[in-house]
Amino acid sequence: MKNREDLMRVSRGFWPSRAILTATELDVFRAIGRGRRPAAAVAAKVGADPRATGLLLSALAGIGVLAKEKDRYYLPEPMRPLLTDGPAGALGMLAHHARLWESWNGLTRAVRTGRPAPRRGGPRRGPEAARAFTLAMRDGARLIAPEVAAEIDLADRRLLLDLGGGPGVYAAAFARRFPDLRVVVVDMPDVVSVAKELLRSEKDVRDRVGFHGADLNTGSLPDGADAAFLSHVIHSEPEKNLPRLFGRIRGALSADGLLVVRDFFLDEDRVSPPSASLFALNMLVNTDGGRTYTAKEVREWLLGAGFRTARFRRSKAVPDTGYVLARA
Repeated sequence: MKNREDLMRVSRGFWPSRAILTATELDVFRAIGRGRRPAAAVAAKVGADPRATGLLLSALAGIGVLAKEKDRYYLPEPMRPLLTDGPAGALGMLAHHARLWESWNGLTRAVRTGRPAPRRGGPRRGPEAARAFTLAMRDGARLIAPEVAAEIDLADRRLLLDLGGGPGVYAAAFARRFPDLRVVVVDMPDVVSVAKELLRSEKDVRDRVGFHGADLNTGSLPDGADAAFLSHVIHSEPEKNLPRLFGRIRGALSADGLLVVRDFFLDEDRVSPPSASLFALNMLVNTDGGRTYTAKEVREWLLGAGFRTARFRRSKAVPDTGYVLARA
């Protein structure tokens, strides 16, 4: 940041964000669909005030999310795949971001107390919350999962545990890339029930992807696997939980088993990359003790848990993330 205007620009950065999130909560994008609609028609469809809806639609057109011709608003071509439920759709993730708004609004309190603020935007747990979160994770993973699967060599592996695998998008990507591989998604029972439903559309691999409902910290883990994938899980866990979690995974793997820990990893200065240091704040307001970690920390816990080797490398497919690959 170089000057006052840079500071002001960042401090008001929530303006366009909040406009997009409000449109998501009102279901404005689906109300417009592939048509060209005046503000009054959109307002009637979503049950909102016509004047206020016009102001919102104009602001969205101003930042390029919508386009306007005469008095009618529509989705421009680049936005159409993003604002639908198709493979590139982002509505689930946008809805998740709208829920995160409530958590981030409690950041000041969280910094004062060290604990996440009470959530006003609905429960953090339960079937409804699990479904919403799982759908958001599907949106976040669908486009990058094939690239992530291409970065990890599982050609000589036969059974992969996708630990905290959520919607099963990575499980399907690994199964698709490695035809001899079976995958078991391990996650909370509420999440697994949603993942089973989503996997029905993956007709080419669904016979090689199974499910196991369990809490990673306390439930039983399937044994006999020769590989495990732990993606974007450790940042939700407090530091004290991770040595034991890694030990549980080590015990579930066969000899020479491979564990791949994927996450946002901080550099040793704990400042960069900024995506990782900001994500630590996201964990502060949403979890009881979660944060982002350095690769060195994770390597030391893995070695202490009985893994023979642990090495780190950055992802080329998703540069803000990286992998620690550990051998049992």
